[in-house]
Amino acid sequence: MAIDPLELRRVLGHFTTGVTVVTSRLGKETRGITVNSFTSVSLVPPIVLICIDQHARSYEFLPRAGVFAVNILSESQGDISDYFARRLAPNPDDELAEIPHHEGITHCPLIDGSIAYLECRIIAKQDVGDHGVFFAEVISATTAENAPPLLFFRGGYPRLSLPGVRA
Repeated sequence: MAIDPLELRRVLGHFTTGVTVVTSRLGKETRGITVNSFTSVSLVPPIVLICIDQHARSYEFLPRAGVFAVNILSESQGDISDYFARRLAPNPDDELAEIPHHEGITHCPLIDGSIAYLECRIIAKQDVGDHGVFFAEVISATTAENAPPLLFFRGGYPRLSLPGVRA
């Protein structure tokens, strides 16, 4: 018996995840996409993976760019998560034009206010179901803000209370 995709999405929403925005640049074009399918694969060598829907604009863009940045969002950045999840950028060729950011060593946009950044070089891609799984070597990893992370649970952003971490 096949599982209804909407029901599966509802059930998977019960698994709390962190929220990232994956950004990339190719020449003057920029892309950003909200991603919660992100994980560490290996520490030696440093490899992470992200999963991107095959219908997303970033799915074709990332292999051409060859690099991407994972921006780990802070609790105060729910609006940025929504901006990229809902495709609100007015200029589809420069999706970060209205988002405060700076450039990393890979020239990928790093979103200001994120709590950490990983800059990555794509080493492999595997299509699985309706998504592409991108494996990437981490070439730079930086923490930036001492703030709680943005979490996603049941379609919303719950708060996490951490001692010693600024809210």
